[in-house]
Amino acid sequence: MKRSLDRKTKIALEPRKQPRQQRSSKVVDRILDAALILTREQGTRTPTTLAIAQRAGLSVGSVYQYFPNKEAILLDLARRWLSSFPKVIQKRIDVPRPTNRDEFRREVRKLFIDTSRLYLDNATLMPVIEAISGNADLRPIQDEYDKEIIALYAAWLQHVNPALEAKIASRLGVLMMEVGHVCRLVGLKRDRRTFDLIEDDVEAMWLALVTPHLNLD
Repeated sequence: MKRSLDRKTKIALEPRKQPRQQRSSKVVDRILDAALILTREQGTRTPTTLAIAQRAGLSVGSVYQYFPNKEAILLDLARRWLSSFPKVIQKRIDVPRPTNRDEFRREVRKLFIDTSRLYLDNATLMPVIEAISGNADLRPIQDEYDKEIIALYAAWLQHVNPALEAKIASRLGVLMMEVGHVCRLVGLKRDRRTFDLIEDDVEAMWLALVTPHLNLD
């Protein structure tokens, strides 16, 4: 049985104040943008709340109005990163259905370009993502997005082949998500050339896996 976040963890990591007005939303965006810039600049070192406040042009007190600690800021960044994937996959569902293998291969390439950019631009957030995956109290956060991503991959495959059974599409969606994520994490820990080679390998695996189910010429 999957565990939900316990009360203590929620209190420790949830933003203190939800932005209700445009001005408040802009302040939160400034905090998160500053934190993301600092994580990219500092690599493996986690930025302090003071450093985030200074980069955002705010007082530390202003930051604490919205986030109880730096971990909550990084967790919110991770949430935003996870929430960007459904939008990217949905783009492939919203375009006309590919009618042959070459057209589908081009659609897969576009998806890989978009998703690779999300990994490369946010490489410094990966330790946060891995920490979420390995923490029983935090894992439900990622599980929520994983379900949505799997469902969208399945919907994309059924968009390409409307006759594809839902259970098969869902099973393929799980493999597409899990293999793609794990392999990219491995690539990010090496170097850019290795990342690109692994990307090409994952793309080839995806095509070999799903194409036989899509009834394409």
